[in-house]
Amino acid sequence: MSERNTKLTADQACAIVLALFDGAMRDGKPERFVIQNCELSANGDYWVIRCNSEDYVVHGMTEFCYVGVNAHLINVFTGEREMVVSCITVEEYLQDKYDLEAAAGKQYVLTPALDRADKPALINLRQKLQCTYPQTLALLTGQQRLWLTGTRMLLKNTQRLLGEQSITTQIELLPDAGEAVVIGVETWHIEAVLKAVRKRLC
Repeated sequence: MSERNTKLTADQACAIVLALFDGAMRDGKPERFVIQNCELSANGDYWVIRCNSEDYVVHGMTEFCYVGVNAHLINVFTGEREMVVSCITVEEYLQDKYDLEAAAGKQYVLTPALDRADKPALINLRQKLQCTYPQTLALLTGQQRLWLTGTRMLLKNTQRLLGEQSITTQIELLPDAGEAVVIGVETWHIEAVLKAVRKRLC
């Protein structure tokens, strides 16, 4: 392991997390917390630490398992702590952070990658969106071509779903997303994605 990745040791990182639970009580009695596991993130920039009650971790008493937190992240360079909730993986959380840093203030926008001369592609898009031909053409130009915006990871999943419907798109990094529709985790299925794109129709 390189010197850069050991600025903050695992023990130091674990101590930061355990300090959060000093004085914890359950049913009027002191509650002791212990570390479940501690490992470096794939990029070596965070200690990924999972912590829970001693009764659960050591004694296997599932009724005393605390839920809601996936892991605590401790920056190996600064010691700053972040918390990852249970509804997202550590890998997804970190990828969103890296993508945000890479954007450097710009925004990720999903735009069409269709050729206006490709009649079958235009017909397919019109049918999928249940719109008119002029509306379809309008979605390929100007501000209306800025379809959706959100995290790069969400847009990549959206791009995959549209691709399965033979609708080709690209993800651009732009200074301004214009009136692109902001999407969230609700766009995990194609109907939700198409509904979001329809909002860009005239």
